[in-house]
Amino acid sequence: MENKKERDILLPRVSSLRQAKEGDSVSTQEKNLRKNSKRENHEIVGVYTDAGKSASISDDKIEIDFRGGKFIINLDLNKRAGLKRALEEIDKDLWDNVKFTKWDRLSRNSILSKILQIYFKRHEKKLIPIDDSNEPLLIDIKGSLNEEEVKKLAGRVRDVRQMRFEKGMFPARSPFAYRPLIKDKKVIGFKIYPKEAEIVRDVFLMASEGHSYKEICQKHKLKPQQYYNIIKNRVYCGYVNFEGQEKKGIHEAIISEEVFKKVNEKSK
Repeated sequence: MENKKERDILLPRVSSLRQAKEGDSVSTQEKNLRKNSKRENHEIVGVYTDAGKSASISDDKIEIDFRGGKFIINLDLNKRAGLKRALEEIDKDLWDNVKFTKWDRLSRNSILSKILQIYFKRHEKKLIPIDDSNEPLLIDIKGSLNEEEVKKLAGRVRDVRQMRFEKGMFPARSPFAYRPLIKDKKVIGFKIYPKEAEIVRDVFLMASEGHSYKEICQKHKLKPQQYYNIIKNRVYCGYVNFEGQEKKGIHEAIISEEVFKKVNEKSK
């Protein structure tokens, strides 16, 4: 009697453009995962993709409570559509294995990684990293190192944004109506983008005249959140902000502080 083939679902994932450019794209991962399943003579029954925005879970995002002598842990996985789907199907007889490339593609958080290992094992499902070790000790060590890498990266990003703010520059990407001025591959300032700047001026003008946000959004084809992002942003009267700190920016203002105050007093 022929042995029943093991059934795989593939879980490719990237969380940044940099990873995609470095050959770690979703399509590249899926191709390698398919090759592995074919070599192992496994049946592929689904591809559950996690792609797009980063869904990393830091320790401070893990909700922990102690009630009735038990630790209650809450982890939000709603941004991980592929992993969430696999977990929702874990009691169904739809597949046997979840295959991914490396442990840090499954999760960079060592706590979540450990919970997933225990949970899948209890439900007699396998987590299989095709390019990584499956030894428990090595998994724990690698998970801790990956988590530390995330923390270091976040720290470096914050330091760069702090430095940009201290120079009077936008800490992150240029807001609507501005474009960076680049020289020798470095941002040296910002220029106003005329077409978008006219929209900003008219948004503030119409708001100061008492027009509703619906009228303004309809005229300029803006979503309500885009409208509020404009009228609440002091960047348009010449300031930059970082983690609650504010200072005059090196960019040219599009509206006056008086207009900004008038509009925001009306919107209270």
